Amino acid sequence: MLFSTDNTPLVASVARRLGAAMAALLFVVAAPSRMAVAQTSAAPPNLMCAYSTSISPVEDWQRLITLGDPFVGNPNADVTVIEYFDPNCPHCRTLHPIMTRVIADRKDVAVFYKIPFPLWRYSLPQIEALYVAAQDNRYHEMLNMQYARQQPGGLSVDELVAIAGEIGIDPVTFRERLERGHNQKSIISRRQEIADLGVRGTPSVMINGRFVSSDSKSYECLVQLIDGARE
Repeated sequence: MLFSTDNTPLVASVARRLGAAMAALLFVVAAPSRMAVAQTSAAPPNLMCAYSTSISPVEDWQRLITLGDPFVGNPNADVTVIEYFDPNCPHCRTLHPIMTRVIADRKDVAVFYKIPFPLWRYSLPQIEALYVAAQDNRYHEMLNMQYARQQPGGLSVDELVAIAGEIGIDPVTFRERLERGHNQKSIISRRQEIADLGVRGTPSVMINGRFVSSDSKSYECLVQLIDGARE
């Protein structure tokens, strides 16, 4: 069975709808400490900022964005930055304040998207919670709180409902929407689409279809690459 019995009713219901055989092909069952996740580290001053050579550029990268994806920045900008993340990924949490600073400094010349790429089964309810929160324009607030409360094994439905109340969403309505799990199939199918690009871990950052190298996910490099993409 894909989902263990100690998970929440939401996750169990998702498993019944999708079927264990389908979802088992998409998720690696591993403890977070053993998962192959791209690390984020500050680039040494003498290291040239660069794009990945292990993942090919995506020419039609616009197809990876949907009209319903929350964004920050200038939607008419020539530069589009997509960050693929898992809310339970420790390295994504490390990158989060760096990206927040980059967004603050480049929001006028670029548009930024944060798109989930679930690494673990227990991340599914949290990602569902993000999309439910987006209905009240609280996607980014929900993500901020999930990172702040990040813990091994993920957050429970009760914890997600508590967060919803703290960020101004009616908890009762939020729980009802969360437990319906309407976004689960699209979350998993989208994960597969991203994996087909060559993405294997998080955080992964794409600028106009080109993935940033692991050693270039510093504030300085991200700003440099964004500015270079404008030229």
